[in-house]
Amino acid sequence: MKTGKLGERAFLERISGFVRIPQGSRLGWDEDACDIPIDDSTHIVINVDTFVASTDRLPGMSEAQMGRKLAVMTLSDIVAKGVRPRAMMLSLAVPSDYPADSAEEIVRGLSQYCIKNDVEFVGGDVGTSDDVVLTGVALGTAHPDEIVPRAGARPGDIIAVSGRFGLTSVAFKMLLEGLEVHGSLSQRALIAAYKPVIDFNLVRLLAAQRAVTSAMDCSDGLGITLNTMAAHSNVAFELERIPAAGGVREFAEKHGIDLMDLVMAGGEEFALVVTIPEKHWEVAREIARASTFGLQRIGRVREGSGVTWLSPAGAVPVTMRGYDSFKEWK
Repeated sequence: MKTGKLGERAFLERISGFVRIPQGSRLGWDEDACDIPIDDSTHIVINVDTFVASTDRLPGMSEAQMGRKLAVMTLSDIVAKGVRPRAMMLSLAVPSDYPADSAEEIVRGLSQYCIKNDVEFVGGDVGTSDDVVLTGVALGTAHPDEIVPRAGARPGDIIAVSGRFGLTSVAFKMLLEGLEVHGSLSQRALIAAYKPVIDFNLVRLLAAQRAVTSAMDCSDGLGITLNTMAAHSNVAFELERIPAAGGVREFAEKHGIDLMDLVMAGGEEFALVVTIPEKHWEVAREIARASTFGLQRIGRVREGSGVTWLSPAGAVPVTMRGYDSFKEWK
């Protein structure tokens, strides 16, 4: 079977036997990031991510935005674990006739984002390929008790998100399908797609107060994130509301698109999903108020399995929909 038909997650199941987890690690092998114990009080946390121009570069995206996007992709999985990234490296492979100025712009975009967020860009590697292939490696250190995995949600926990969803889906509809979008929604959607942002501190500060039981970023889509966290924790997620960004619902109605498709299956969004013990909810809200992103309650963890939205018309299953690294955008 071809990888494009098999899909990313089924492929990961096939290779799981090849992966060895260091003794004492807090994170499983399929957490996007991994941790390596150095001693009882320090673990190195590492993540690697790749941006391929032919599948990941949106129309109109500049070289600097490509580099910046790679930085966001790579660093996001570190901060979602409650870890402050310390350094980042870049492997840059481009065709032999690729303009040197353009390659430099890629590096500049990545470097500037790192500098802005107090992450050291310490170099990397260059090479030649048939496509522009950018691979980032991010590293951080943390006490093992401070590392927050995807698993750990418990029945009764509150499910919350650090942003609202659907803007990147609107941008994809604009840029890849030619749908018309006007006014501020167009601007906000393009900013979300070209210049995504991440919260470097929220999970770390929640973990310091023991106010979070699990966390994950939404780079593969909210539907995949919710289902993954529920499955890893052996619990059910029950959603009370759909966290659609302003204007997304109206866009869906205008174009006859299912709102759930835009909110749950878009991908390339880097907001956080966290589960919080109810007794710590007010503490978590106080921490979030100091953040640009905040926290919005969207549901509750229950016993059972799967993800369900309690819609006005009744319970609606939320399926495992989102971005798959082995399948291009359609």
